[in-house]
Amino acid sequence: MKYSKLSDSGHHIGAKCYELDIFDGIAAARLFLNKSSQEYHFFPGGSVNSTGRCDEVAALERWQKKEEKGCIIFTRNEKSVLWKRKATSIICRENSIEIFMTVEGSADVDDVRFARCCVNGSEYGFAGEFDEVINTAPNFHSKIFYHPVESFSISAGDDLSPAVGGQALASCCFCIGLRDRTERKYLVAGAAAMPGEYTWDCFRWNPAPFMPPTEYIGDQMKAGGFSLEYCGKKSVAGVWETPRLILSFCDNFDDILPAYLKECYSRSYLPKPHRRRVRDWWRSPIYCTWHDQCASALMDKNNFTNFSGPAPRDFCTEDLVEEWLEELISHNCKPGIIILDDKWQLNLNDADPDTEKFPDMRAWIEKCHSRGIKVFLWTALWNNDGIAPDEAITRNGKVICGDITNPKYEARFREMFRRYFSDAEGCLNADGVKVDGLLGLPTGPGLKNHDDLWGLELQKRALDILYTSAHQAKKDVCVSTFAANPYLADTSDMVRLADMYHSRLTTRRAMQHRAEVYGCTMPHTLIDTDGQFEFSDMKNVTMLIADQMKYGIPAIYNAKQLRQQRFFQPVIYREMTDDDYAVISRAFRIHRNNNGIK
Repeated sequence: MKYSKLSDSGHHIGAKCYELDIFDGIAAARLFLNKSSQEYHFFPGGSVNSTGRCDEVAALERWQKKEEKGCIIFTRNEKSVLWKRKATSIICRENSIEIFMTVEGSADVDDVRFARCCVNGSEYGFAGEFDEVINTAPNFHSKIFYHPVESFSISAGDDLSPAVGGQALASCCFCIGLRDRTERKYLVAGAAAMPGEYTWDCFRWNPAPFMPPTEYIGDQMKAGGFSLEYCGKKSVAGVWETPRLILSFCDNFDDILPAYLKECYSRSYLPKPHRRRVRDWWRSPIYCTWHDQCASALMDKNNFTNFSGPAPRDFCTEDLVEEWLEELISHNCKPGIIILDDKWQLNLNDADPDTEKFPDMRAWIEKCHSRGIKVFLWTALWNNDGIAPDEAITRNGKVICGDITNPKYEARFREMFRRYFSDAEGCLNADGVKVDGLLGLPTGPGLKNHDDLWGLELQKRALDILYTSAHQAKKDVCVSTFAANPYLADTSDMVRLADMYHSRLTTRRAMQHRAEVYGCTMPHTLIDTDGQFEFSDMKNVTMLIADQMKYGIPAIYNAKQLRQQRFFQPVIYREMTDDDYAVISRAFRIHRNNNGIK
């Protein structure tokens, strides 16, 4: 990496992957990708905005340079109308650039913006020779590619905006890619912080401007840039250093997420996942009751705006589950794991079974054990079932869900999972848990909880407590989530591909994409390939089980009934056939042989 001075007001960095020019004053920084025609111009810094107030800058001092081992650091002070003191730092390394701000003062932070700032009545942002933005977080639209004037976020909880369409995996990495589609070079942009500081709600591309240049909405969408949204839940009193925007580089689409993670691991912003012991039975073929429940309840229904009648959760009963399980066993499709789905329990925040559905659940679980079948219990985080105000996260005073940072709710939460897995009297002696509801992590304004903990840190707190409680109750218990972030890797023994609402006729590409994301983020965690048949319009849906075996553990959600659904297409409802069972039986047999499972 080489430094040279451009003039009295300019600095040039020449590195392996890029060249960067920065100047004193309001002039834009210029970033050039080596061996590429891509050039990016952006405000070299950012803003730390409070609730209802813009961090406008009135004056910019000159850049100050210092060199440390392996990097060159530029810092300049700024006169902010919001903060007593403010400085921007840019760290240049051979393969990456980091940008962050340091502020001093007192305010509740609404958002932190990078490459976006208001200076003396005008707003400056991010632009370049690029026409594509890549979202590394899978969503239910299977939408990966965006135009630069679109805006989307990667949320620690969920984003239901039309641009995103609902995140499919939970708490994904805060990472995107940018490029010109005629080239293979990518600029990788991601947000990172030291462990304990991942408290923002979401990472957004192209936040809305404070100072639109015209009234025309099309002009207002050209500002570009990146933001971390705290929605007023980050209180600063004194000196605060913002998280980092990391810019790195790669030559292939498949390397966008790995390039970001490499930088995070090397700077200790994320813990690198490590290998853990895997119990042989965790790899057993899976049957989950959910799509049989859906088929029983919904059959030919495809209009959910005025839906009435029995719900799928009403069909999770011992009699029906036994019927479905015996159907599989009689066709040589015995699973090694059965997942009881929504809703076997009376209350989502307790371990008491609904005795009208399962008169003696402990006895039924022991019966499964005698047949060589392990039992997973479905659970949903971040719900308000039976939650009192004194153990709740609230929004503007309204109960939202249980507050895992509240000692009272934490005690209830720990006891619930002890009773799931312990073999003591009054407990269920189950073997694993399917953790659902992670996308319900509370985000946005107006929230309060006991410890004022938010974002990815709140998700981690809940999963850490769940995981330790489960494994204290039973050493070989298997915890299955659908989180896709190395920050949460130690809280999952297994991850699942999750619900496959998507834009295609089949789930094949969505399966592949999600499995590849897990391969980057949770590389040593088993993959439950989840229920695929319901989400496919193909005639021979059981062929999808061959794809499942490429990516992880084969999992079926249909033992007797098959309901194939895609919105705005006719529903297909039929019984499983002998041919279906034959395909499943063969897949289960091959999988067991390949993995040494009895």
